[in-house]
Amino acid sequence: MFINQLQQLSETREGFYYAFDVDADQCLCRVFWADAEARRNYSLYGEAVTFDPTYSTNRYNMIFSPFTGVDHHKKSVTFGASLMSRENDLNFNWIFEKFLDAMGGKEPHCFFTDQCPAMKIAVPAVFKTAAHRLCMWHIMQKVPEKVGPTVAKETDFVSRLNSVVWDCDLEPSDFEERWFGLISEFQMEDNGWLSYMFSIRQRWIPAYYRDIPLGCLLRTTQRSESENSFFKRFENPRGTLVEFWLRFQSAMDQQRYRQKSLDRDSDHSLPQTKTLLRLKIHASTVYTHSLFYDFQQQCVDSLHSCSAGDSSRDATTRFLDVEDSMFRKTYTVALNPTTWDASCSCKLFERKGYICKHIIWILSGKGVKKIPDKYLLSRWTKNTKKMPLYDVNGQLMDDFTASDVSKMHISSACSEFYSTLTLLKAQPAPKVTELIHLLTTFRQQLQPVSETMTKQQELEMLLGCRSSTELHILPPVESKNKGSGKRLTSKKQQCIAKVQKPKRFCNNCKQMAHHDKRNCPHSSSDHASSHQSADNASEVSCFPPIVPF
Repeated sequence: MFINQLQQLSETREGFYYAFDVDADQCLCRVFWADAEARRNYSLYGEAVTFDPTYSTNRYNMIFSPFTGVDHHKKSVTFGASLMSRENDLNFNWIFEKFLDAMGGKEPHCFFTDQCPAMKIAVPAVFKTAAHRLCMWHIMQKVPEKVGPTVAKETDFVSRLNSVVWDCDLEPSDFEERWFGLISEFQMEDNGWLSYMFSIRQRWIPAYYRDIPLGCLLRTTQRSESENSFFKRFENPRGTLVEFWLRFQSAMDQQRYRQKSLDRDSDHSLPQTKTLLRLKIHASTVYTHSLFYDFQQQCVDSLHSCSAGDSSRDATTRFLDVEDSMFRKTYTVALNPTTWDASCSCKLFERKGYICKHIIWILSGKGVKKIPDKYLLSRWTKNTKKMPLYDVNGQLMDDFTASDVSKMHISSACSEFYSTLTLLKAQPAPKVTELIHLLTTFRQQLQPVSETMTKQQELEMLLGCRSSTELHILPPVESKNKGSGKRLTSKKQQCIAKVQKPKRFCNNCKQMAHHDKRNCPHSSSDHASSHQSADNASEVSCFPPIVPF
């Protein structure tokens, strides 16, 4: 029924894409799907994609893996989703290939995953131009364990390493200089894990993807983890794939309703402003509220932290140094006075898609009233969702699918029915009886002959599709994946959990502790000693005393 539903959607909804595969026993082993809305979202916001599998979403323990990005409201948006029976490179290869096929072969600029060995093989095999980035958060969580408790707890090594690693403002040479200085200061040259992480620094340090368009839009897979947590609110770990599909649709409906609500707020209201800069006023009319507040903060900072430095020029370009008192650094802005093209050495526009406070300070000083069109990325504007929708073949999709038209007709029928009921209040009883007779007759014409329906028929009525006799696919074999069973915790995590657990009063030892009377350690020892005493007494009583002759 799950595959039948996907098949029917592909036939009735323009732009719905799905693919599935079976194993040697004809059991479903992997499936990918993306509807027209998800594919359009990818065409608009697909510069950075994060992929993080999650578990315990269905009774077969198939791994649910959504593709997640950031929309024009800086909220998570789903580009597609998949289920697979095993977390291995073959399944990842297949999923990634179908994802690219659904998106017309367009690769993201950055593709974020965790340090899964299988994805380390699959990502470069499928994505030829996308930069494969590792989740910084997962890596930095391992630092205290890898450097040892003495360095982690008794020094400021971890905090200083965080300040170096997470700094998007550093150039690669600056990062390497600060890294080596920190390693040398704490004598960590022989730490093998730190040496290995430095050898793969291009895959997780922000300094190495400052030049990638919107390369700093994501730095971790926490977007995916947040979305996985969101989806799990709707999922049932023991549900069938049909139930999983219904719950997934409910989750997507809520996600898209939230996006439409934010679209409506941005279209019909103006954000709160703090300054009267003309560039900011223009930004409030074109940017979504979420992005505008980030841009407004740059405007405020430009007034308080920027001042003029040295300047120079060549034939077409002026080079202006801007002193930034907030970061205690000097940035260089290259400006073409004719076209107002500008670039800054901080590379905020390249990293996040909107101009920085240094460029704002220069343009405001030159009397520029509007943000140049070159620096207005459509992905951050209010009108980005109003673009026409095309499929992968370049054909314009219909605004309303057959399913949407059916819903409109049903809604009209409901409205007509309730209007009729309102009029019947003033009519005599025979009119009401006539309506009941008409509705009963019409229902009997639609209802099947058999009054009792099987479970299969109930599912078909719920999903709106029939089981196909052409598809012979068996349910998936229940998988034993690393996240499907009870999670094993380390001794460190067990100790942390025990310390965080609130104490309670023990009626045996009369103390506040992490135990009660049933498992009190003093009780068990006393109980054992009493048993020992009783046993000794019974042994003595079994033999009469020896009387000397």
